[in-house]
Amino acid sequence: MYVFKLRRVSSAIHVRRRDLFKYRDFRLAISGQFISQSSDALSSLTLAQIMLFTFTNAPSITALSTALIVSAVPLLLIGPLAGHLADKFERRKILSRGNVLRGVITFCGLISLSSETRWVGYLVMALLVSLTRILYTARATALAQLVRRHELVAADSMSLILSVIAGAIGAGVGTLISSSSPALGLCLSAIGQLSAAALFNKISVPLGGGSRAKTNTDRFDFRMLGAQFMVQKTRFAMLATALHRLLFGVCIASIALMVDRSYHLQTTGYVTVLGSCACGSFIGSNTAEWISERYPRRSITVMSFLIAGVAIGIAASSSNPRVGIVAIAACALAFQNLRIRSDATIQANSSRENLGRIFATYDMFYNFAFIGGCSIGIIASGLADYSQVLGAIAISYTCISGLFLRISDGKESDAKKSHPTNYQSATVELPVIQVVH
Repeated sequence: MYVFKLRRVSSAIHVRRRDLFKYRDFRLAISGQFISQSSDALSSLTLAQIMLFTFTNAPSITALSTALIVSAVPLLLIGPLAGHLADKFERRKILSRGNVLRGVITFCGLISLSSETRWVGYLVMALLVSLTRILYTARATALAQLVRRHELVAADSMSLILSVIAGAIGAGVGTLISSSSPALGLCLSAIGQLSAAALFNKISVPLGGGSRAKTNTDRFDFRMLGAQFMVQKTRFAMLATALHRLLFGVCIASIALMVDRSYHLQTTGYVTVLGSCACGSFIGSNTAEWISERYPRRSITVMSFLIAGVAIGIAASSSNPRVGIVAIAACALAFQNLRIRSDATIQANSSRENLGRIFATYDMFYNFAFIGGCSIGIIASGLADYSQVLGAIAISYTCISGLFLRISDGKESDAKKSHPTNYQSATVELPVIQVVH
């Protein structure tokens, strides 16, 4: 007889995010990430200023379409390469040398200060975006070597929290200096990237990839990689995040267009919805570790779909754009909890030889689902009323939550195995936190 357990039956070990900073190499990695992402946000805003970027008066449908194209190109071209590189080369070297290269490329952006060479700015921005995808995959897969298995959710949530803070600081500094002194902005960004490279280079534990990830044969086995995707835990995590992200994309597009039409805000409607989404994601990053300690993977998945379904259902019934904006924040919060739990599942259960490829494929899968969802939302909102589109999405969220009540999440196959907290990464020294069995 099938029994669904809402809460964890075993006592989870409490992991505070600040406890992870007791690991020297985690401190170096997270500090390098923070400086790198702050510098990246600074350079992006400065380059946009150099290329005379201004907020367009076009409607949100134009902004949405442009954003989808810009997002799809790096995913399509660089996504598969990022996973391959993260497995083929040592990730510490990828992070260190990649940030050095990003610093050099940012310095080259100074050439675009002249009106005759402004095209260089577009080339620099394209290269930086491509490097960002590669470094993200290397950084995300390296976390599995820096903390223990039961600490991955806390590590992932800390990484995402600092990403938001770093982006805000970089954008803030860029706003202050990019218009008056874009050269200074690019120089500060390049120096920041070089500083991040130095921090990554100081990491002493192996982060995976390279010679340590080689198997007995030099031939790459696609069948072995395919078998990894068929593992129940991996399959469950990928399917849950992709379906949630697909429906979330429809909601963002539909509500952004609804806000535009209601208030005649043009692109500001799209920006408002993105701001609400970012706010919900930030809160979700803070709650993910607490939720993961108290609820198993299946419960988190079901609750994330139900919360989103209820929020979008209320927005559909009210047809009020303000309610829609709040609903987007609730959906983002629910998805972020699901995403962080799924990230940790992929990191903990993938083979070390293929972790980069598996994580990159998982990342591409749910991001392409989001792009597809936004495209569907744009088309559907032009053919039907917003309340009808959102009502259909609310029903879909609810029905899918029932689906994940039934399908296997791989927990049953681990019934005879030891508790996950018995796992210790072979590369992490553990003098600080004692695990009580």
